[in-house]
Amino acid sequence: MSHWHTDFHTPHLGLAFEVSEVLYTEQSPFQKIEVVQTPGFGRVLLLDGVLMLTERDEFTYHEMLTQPSLFTHPNPEKVLIVGGGDCGTLTRVLQHPGVKRAVMVELDERVTRVSNQFFPSLGEAAKDPRAELIFTDGIKYMAQTQEKFDLILIDSTDPIGPAVGLFQAPFYKDCHRVLNDDGILCLQSESPWVPELEQIIRGVNRDLRSIFPIVRVYGAAVQTYQAGFWLFQMGSKKHDPLDPKVAERIDSVKPNTRYYNRDLHFGAFRLPTFVNELLD
Repeated sequence: MSHWHTDFHTPHLGLAFEVSEVLYTEQSPFQKIEVVQTPGFGRVLLLDGVLMLTERDEFTYHEMLTQPSLFTHPNPEKVLIVGGGDCGTLTRVLQHPGVKRAVMVELDERVTRVSNQFFPSLGEAAKDPRAELIFTDGIKYMAQTQEKFDLILIDSTDPIGPAVGLFQAPFYKDCHRVLNDDGILCLQSESPWVPELEQIIRGVNRDLRSIFPIVRVYGAAVQTYQAGFWLFQMGSKKHDPLDPKVAERIDSVKPNTRYYNRDLHFGAFRLPTFVNELLD
């Protein structure tokens, strides 16, 4: 029997959508994992009732988390992904032939296994010989690893529970240490439309600016994420995403993307006035 599910952004606001069938549900050691069928969004992945992924628009978030940094860096050969258990970010990273190694560190292995079953187009990336999946705490991994990377992507859940540390300065300092001398860190940074998240967004920006010489914030319209507008923050040791050379790299590759393109790359960094005021 069909029912309506509400993904609450605040106690008073949320996104409601019809669920025609519950395809899968389990309680992992970390969270409740559900896959539901919907008339509007196709298959949807829910973690503790919060929408994480839809068949209809997952490309928007995953392309915008990955592509701006992948094209800003002139030669990203080694990429580290923290989180991203559905393998959507890994899929986009491995679309770049120059990437020689991609490590995904995910806390909950069951998220990956369930996603691979119900979203097989994303799960194929895990079979790529360049990919390595490590199931452990990303904060501990970052503090202990001695490996160096060109690019670190933080594909985390909201700053609740185990994910809180992914939005704090000590973690970003570890990321800075793990990055090569011209490395880039990029992370999802929640929605500026949600008042309860304003301090998180502002704090992340402040912390990144205290660590990286170049910090840029950009946005994307993600239909099914909180309030429809999502922010990303990039900290770079050397390369500026607004450098005109980025356009040349995008034109030379002509990426097979559905949301991201050259003009959007530069336009995404032009933020609304209220977001600029929030960040400053």
